[in-house]
Amino acid sequence: MASTTLCTSCQNKKPSHISGFQCQGITQGTRCTTTTTNMDFKLCDQCATNMGQCQWCLAPLNGSSSTTHTASTGIPFITVIDTDNGKTFKGMAVGDQVHIELEEDTWSGGEWDIKSCASGLSRQIGSQFTADPNNYQYGIRKFIIDIRSLASGKTGDIELHEVQRNYGYSYWGYQQQSGALPNGKTFKVSIAVK
Repeated sequence: MASTTLCTSCQNKKPSHISGFQCQGITQGTRCTTTTTNMDFKLCDQCATNMGQCQWCLAPLNGSSSTTHTASTGIPFITVIDTDNGKTFKGMAVGDQVHIELEEDTWSGGEWDIKSCASGLSRQIGSQFTADPNNYQYGIRKFIIDIRSLASGKTGDIELHEVQRNYGYSYWGYQQQSGALPNGKTFKVSIAVK
């Protein structure tokens, strides 16, 4: 019998039989503290069911292109992940948010960053990186985009790319500079606003 917390693609995968790490699920603004049943899974059974996402790859379970949540602040949002690259998300409204969560390998020399946002799609300052507690080399980088009134009735793109972090010293002290990572990955989604 197929698992109800794995997408069709992941149901045929053979997970390792090693106990997991902390679930990456968030409920009402609070990160889940449950340990996943397997180290290959990113979500526990309960969060996968509540969020409608595959435990393994975070793909939507219901056939839609993303999951929709309402944060504890009362702001509706969708969560966009790696497998949503190139997709268009329809039915968004002014005041909603787009949460972009992309996998990142900290040893690659690259880090995700916003390249551009269409008019009315406003990036919040900074990003949040959550490391895998069992392997700090990997983790998820999250960006939050606010949908403002300028986007009303339009479809706009959000583009991300990998940037290279260069650290160095100068007369003014420690400085961080970033530039596009040669041959780095890119990510793009389109947001259609009512």
